[in-house]
Amino acid sequence: MVTKRVTSSPDDALTPAATGRRERRRQETSEKLFIAAMELFSSKGFAHTKVEDITQRADVGKGTFFNYFPSKEHVLGYLVSKQRGTVERHLLLAREEKMPSEEVLTSLARDLIRVPSKSPHLARSILTAFLGNIEVREYMVREMSAGRKLIAEILRLGQERRELRDEIAPAELARVFQQSLMGTLLLWSLDSESSLERQFSATMRMFLAGLSVSRPPAATRRELPSKAVNRERKAR
Repeated sequence: MVTKRVTSSPDDALTPAATGRRERRRQETSEKLFIAAMELFSSKGFAHTKVEDITQRADVGKGTFFNYFPSKEHVLGYLVSKQRGTVERHLLLAREEKMPSEEVLTSLARDLIRVPSKSPHLARSILTAFLGNIEVREYMVREMSAGRKLIAEILRLGQERRELRDEIAPAELARVFQQSLMGTLLLWSLDSESSLERQFSATMRMFLAGLSVSRPPAATRRELPSKAVNRERKAR
């Protein structure tokens, strides 16, 4: 009996299994480089971190870095892409009604600032790279616009379910949501003596206060008679 020997061919590399393995390896390497860069940006700052530092921390060759990112600024573009994934996951939560809208928004905000809030160094590095590199800035603008549409959908669902007030269009609320987070992160990065947790909590408390259906809007509250006026009326 003759056993036929099976040999691999170049076409084997194109099978779905092989393609899947290659893609997983690419994802793993991208993640290693990203994590290494974030750690270094956090400890040394963006300006003082070199590509060689990142590849040494990630334990890959310097040339490998440029197979994934054109520059160290583009590592932050990878961060923006991950942020969009965070928004998509929370939109899924909103659609599945696994938690109230206010909790979904609070959880989303916490996850979005989780990486930048690791240190003021890192927050400043991210903001500097976004402002200083035209290509990265344009990419960020596109990603934030896409993310804003997803956030608007979360808000729309909350309004539709009567969990959030609906006087303001979801798209406008989504913009305010992004502005609030970016502003909070910027102020904390400039003055890290104050607590980011305290600033974040205050920001979300004020944002949600105007949206909650359980609280009347400010104009309505001003129209409500005070306890003192009520007592005076009863006395009459």
